[in-house]
Amino acid sequence: MNYQVLLDMIAARRKSFAFIAFLALLAIGTEVYISVYQQPELERVQQAWFAKRDALARGETQADATRYQQGVRDLEEFRKHLIPKKDFVALLGRIYTTAKSNSLVLSGISYKPSKEKVKGTQMLTYGISFTVAGRYASVKSFLADLARYREMLVIDALSLSSSSSTEEKVNLKIQTTLYMTEGA
Repeated sequence: MNYQVLLDMIAARRKSFAFIAFLALLAIGTEVYISVYQQPELERVQQAWFAKRDALARGETQADATRYQQGVRDLEEFRKHLIPKKDFVALLGRIYTTAKSNSLVLSGISYKPSKEKVKGTQMLTYGISFTVAGRYASVKSFLADLARYREMLVIDALSLSSSSSTEEKVNLKIQTTLYMTEGA
């Protein structure tokens, strides 16, 4: 075939040849994508799958070991937040100090130990209730300070009230649960 004849055919059927060129470029692009990205990724995923399958056949999986180690770390972190029972009074003193530093009047703390231990552990729970009075901004700051305590002091209920519509003074009743360990 002559070069001039080929140019005449392209000139006569320009749209058809443009479409064929587009399809050729699309096929080349798809082949490059498959060979450069998808093939190595597929091989990597298959190797990971085969490794998991082999570990499962041996009776242990890497995921189980990882999950166990994460559970142990989480349990250690949880235990760091439990205080020993002997530090209970110090925590109550800290609550008083926090209220005082926020310019609040703490009218008294009542606490009641729970009747039952948390099953399967050496943990105790104490219900602690108290009321603070002062300016609204101070009460908000006090709550933020309580939330930053490292101890497992869980706020169960809040009750905010004001005796006067003209004064900014509010009363906040807080009910919490403290989780602690029996041992020293």
